[in-house]
Amino acid sequence: MRVLFVYPNLYTQMGFNHGLASLSAVLREAGHETRLVNLNEKLPPVPTPDEIRALVRDWSPGLIGFSCLTMQYEAALELARELRAWAAEQGFELPPMIVGGIHPTMVPEEVMADGVWDHVGAGECEDALCELVRRCEAGERPDDVPNFLSWPGGRRPAGADAGGVDKQLWKRNPVGPFPDLVELPEPDYALFDTARITEQKHGWFGLMTSRGCPYRCTYCLNHKVVDLYKQDLGKSTAGIGFFRYRPADKMIAEIRGVLERYPAASTFILDDDLFTMNPEHAIEFCDAYAASGIDVPFVVNSHVKRLDPRVAEALSRAGCRILKLGIEAGSQRVRTRVLKRHMTHQDILDTVESAEEWGLHTSGFVMVGLPGETHDERLETVEVLAETRIGRFRTSFFYPFPGTEGHELAVAAGLVPRDLSRARASSFTDGSILDFGAEEDLFIDKLGVCMPWLVNARLDAYHDAPAAKRYQPLAQRVLDMDADAWRAFRPEVRAIDARLSAESVAADELHYAIRYNAFMGVRSDFFLAEEAGIEWSTAAAGPEGDRRRASLAAAASEVS
Repeated sequence: MRVLFVYPNLYTQMGFNHGLASLSAVLREAGHETRLVNLNEKLPPVPTPDEIRALVRDWSPGLIGFSCLTMQYEAALELARELRAWAAEQGFELPPMIVGGIHPTMVPEEVMADGVWDHVGAGECEDALCELVRRCEAGERPDDVPNFLSWPGGRRPAGADAGGVDKQLWKRNPVGPFPDLVELPEPDYALFDTARITEQKHGWFGLMTSRGCPYRCTYCLNHKVVDLYKQDLGKSTAGIGFFRYRPADKMIAEIRGVLERYPAASTFILDDDLFTMNPEHAIEFCDAYAASGIDVPFVVNSHVKRLDPRVAEALSRAGCRILKLGIEAGSQRVRTRVLKRHMTHQDILDTVESAEEWGLHTSGFVMVGLPGETHDERLETVEVLAETRIGRFRTSFFYPFPGTEGHELAVAAGLVPRDLSRARASSFTDGSILDFGAEEDLFIDKLGVCMPWLVNARLDAYHDAPAAKRYQPLAQRVLDMDADAWRAFRPEVRAIDARLSAESVAADELHYAIRYNAFMGVRSDFFLAEEAGIEWSTAAAGPEGDRRRASLAAAASEVS
């Protein structure tokens, strides 16, 4: 059977969908054909509705499958409705349409109630989708396949999207076991325009060596997924087998294949939720990577309480370039009570220091606009970044993904706007969708956009940091702006930052600059080393790291 995937990835970060690549690989292994409509304005030309309709008519897929996050769902819903209207007008028999991904997994009944989809997938659907496609092709009953909410007979009744039928007729089938990563085929990277995506991402290439995370952070979907599988499978957290690992030898073979097909890949991003969760797996991968002779740096996700010294050493030895850490909030009260991230201030300080002693450039994720966070607590995030002097940090606006505990907290606090379609279409890197009142909304927006300036302004509270005096007047000016002044000033932030950073570089002042994208603050010793072609990690590692970083920054400044 032919399966057409649709990825409505418009007006957000351009990237690669691991889920779709894995689904396509499983289907292809079973003898099916797959194609992808990837809607992303950064990969022009974006297929038009007419072109998508023509593809459906001429390629004749036996099934159309959408995958989407919450902010992508409105676009998916609109396109699905357009396809149904066109098919009705033309007398064309539209194949079954299904939708899966994070948003349908979190709120499957809400998605099914839209009355557009024949099937809604929840959870990890490699095995389930393969079975659904097999049954559709064989003419067998398709409405009791695990992981899917399905209409009787596997087809949505006419008029369902107009409320013309009892929407409770659908059946929610329990999920099946998680797919076995040892048995799954390599992802179908060719489904995407991967060469062009890799080029646009400056050689950064995403891989996954594991699935699963032990934490129940309120803003994340993992707690909902774990509870769903525990309920449907009747097993404990340990019994559902959420944590799975791909053997190191298979990953090395996959990476060699990637480099053969996509030689522009120059940095691998291991997109595992928590690569350092299992020290044995992490060390096994690092040992195999170091022994492979593959000379490409990589990046991993870690946790301030999950960095075993043995793993740090292995990462350093294998060529890990960046260690990413979820800090999220500077206030320990907010981390513990609002986010359920149980880590102390000292945990953060110790882990950043330990990582950088091993030459691992650290990267912190932080959020602004959290429900239940006071004005002063928001400023604690600035303080923890300044005190740790972490290598870089990425600032995002809290997004209340439906189905998460974080969404429930935001709704209970009366912060979620009534216009949920607008909220769904917003990006967590552009601004907050929550309503804290005009004054606090303005402050949160300034904090999200100008975090590097505010951190620079506070560096001298913890370190010898001459750059602080350069940034303090500007940081205060931003905080004092009214809404109109800020609205006019906001588009100029990147240009002003570039000028100030150049002045700081000329003065040999360690500082953060907005680099690589609008929401990333990067420490100057790292980006100067990168620009000069000097290996930061080698020069920065060990107990003399501070001294070496300082001399490296000076040398890089001279070269650049």
